[in-house]
Formats: sequence, C-alpha cells, structure tokens
Amino acid sequence: MTLPIWSVVTLFTELVVTGVVLWVIRTGYREGNFLRKWAFGVLIYEVVFNISYMLSRSLSHKNEDIASEKTGEVALAIFHGIFSLFMFLSLIIFFLVAAKRYGQGENFFLGHRKLTVSFVIAWLISVFSGILFFVRLYLF
Repeated sequence: MTLPIWSVVTLFTELVVTGVVLWVIRTGYREGNFLRKWAFGVLIYEVVFNISYMLSRSLSHKNEDIASEKTGEVALAIFHGIFSLFMFLSLIIFFLVAAKRYGQGENFFLGHRKLTVSFVIAWLISVFSGILFFVRLYLF
C-alpha cells in the first residue's frame, strides 16, 4: 500500500498535539498554571484538521478495501476510531472543567491526580493505537 503524505503529516501532528496536551497537563499539575491558549488552540486544531482528516478517510474508504484487509487491521481500526473519538470528547470536557477550576484558583490536575493519570494513560493508549494502526497499514 502506498504511504499517503497526509497520513504521515497527520501522524506527525498528532504527536505534536500529544506533546502539547501533556505539556499543558504537566504545567498545570506542577506549576498550578493552566495554559488556556495552548489548551484551546490544540482543541481547535484537532477539530479543524485531525477530526476532519479522519472523517474524510472513513468516508473515502471503499468496501472492496475492507475485504482485502486483515482481521487484526479492521479490529484495530475500529478500536482506534471509536476510542480516539471518545478521548477527543474527553479532552474537551477535561480541558473545559480544568479551565473553570483553575479560574477559581484550584489546581485541578493536582487535586484530581487519579483522574489526571487515568486520562493521560488513556490518551497515550489512543495515540499508541493510532501509531500501531499506521505501522500495520502502511509499513507491514
């Protein structure tokens, strides 16, 4: 299968987005400072570019392509698609609640350590599943 340039670009930018998400959380946790512009900038970027890219990919997928794919790839695609959408919606809620709480003077990420750690782990699973899907689809 040919390696589409937009898939490569999207993979790279998703790693950058992940870096920003982790940086926003780390800064909020350690310094008690929620980086609103970065947090909402990354949310806007995700909606405009990555979500629209995934939507266009799913709409352009042909039925005959599905028959030629391995079962593991289809299962991984389903998992990643559903889980990454869930994680994106969770990110929106997580950042909105955090922004409100930081605005009230609470260190939200520090005050909710278990939730923050759980979110970070789930976010990384979502990103890793995307990387794994990319590798299986285009490199093997």
